[in-house]
Amino acid sequence: MRATLRKTIFFIAIILMAAAVPALSLASGAKPKAAPSAHPQLTDQEKLTPCAQCHKDATPDIYQEWYDSVHGIANVKCFQCHGTYENFRVEPNETNCAACHNKQYQKRPKGKKCWDCHPAHNFFVHK
Repeated sequence: MRATLRKTIFFIAIILMAAAVPALSLASGAKPKAAPSAHPQLTDQEKLTPCAQCHKDATPDIYQEWYDSVHGIANVKCFQCHGTYENFRVEPNETNCAACHNKQYQKRPKGKKCWDCHPAHNFFVHK
């Protein structure tokens, strides 16, 4: 069960890292790259496979970041924050954080997203 959690966190990390790369490239003055190709089509059976199962090989750095994080250790799955294949969101809805962290969510500075202070997938330190 712990391996499945780590796989899920890995997938989430991959997605967040993919979203951050264009912003970092622009900040460094690099020209933006073409948008990545769409996710390959999946069969109905493949859609039932945990995201991290494939993304462990596809994006190993992000997977490892999630795997070593508090969320990885706690077996938080990708879909818990990012949705399923059918309703996937690269950037989760903040209310997803409140499902497990309601007290902290209610106390957060208004106008800030949870990951503005907590690095994506790590959740170890404040910025």
